[in-house]
Amino acid sequence: MKENTGKSKYVMLGMLARMPLTGYTIKKWLENEYSHFWQESYGQIYPTLKTLVAQGLAVCSDNGEHGNGRGQIVYSITEAGRKELSDWMREKPEIEKLRYEILLKVSFGENTESEVLIGHLDDFIRRNEELVKDMNRYMEQISQFRDQGIDCTYSRLTALCGVHVYSAMKDWAVEARKIISEKGEL
Repeated sequence: MKENTGKSKYVMLGMLARMPLTGYTIKKWLENEYSHFWQESYGQIYPTLKTLVAQGLAVCSDNGEHGNGRGQIVYSITEAGRKELSDWMREKPEIEKLRYEILLKVSFGENTESEVLIGHLDDFIRRNEELVKDMNRYMEQISQFRDQGIDCTYSRLTALCGVHVYSAMKDWAVEARKIISEKGEL
């Protein structure tokens, strides 16, 4: 389970501020839109939603106007939840923490054969190419919401960041692979 950073409630409030959602829909959204920059434990979704309801920041309904007809519980943000989200939005963001194990392994590269590092880099290159494709597919998917009158500008911006980050990491790995290969030829 991922470490709970205390930001889970803001993730949920931000998503609920867009539209009423089920816990399952929140999980899918986390997988698609947020996975390239935010990790949220799926085990935190329902406890966090329950806490939001207990704190009066969200309400839930399994029927009526927000029911989806399948017996699933749909959560909606309250005015108090919107205020809580708004207050948090005004706070300065925490400094980002970056962790890439591949960078550790490259940093300690003198302790293994060049071929081992090149293999790791090849895998990293492929993974980042796939992630760029995933982000581009996601941007295509959310463009359909625009046709329904839903503004996805900010979702598109986060996906665009993913495209740039994954592209940059792939470019770095290609260059690192070349440098390691040339070093081995000396």
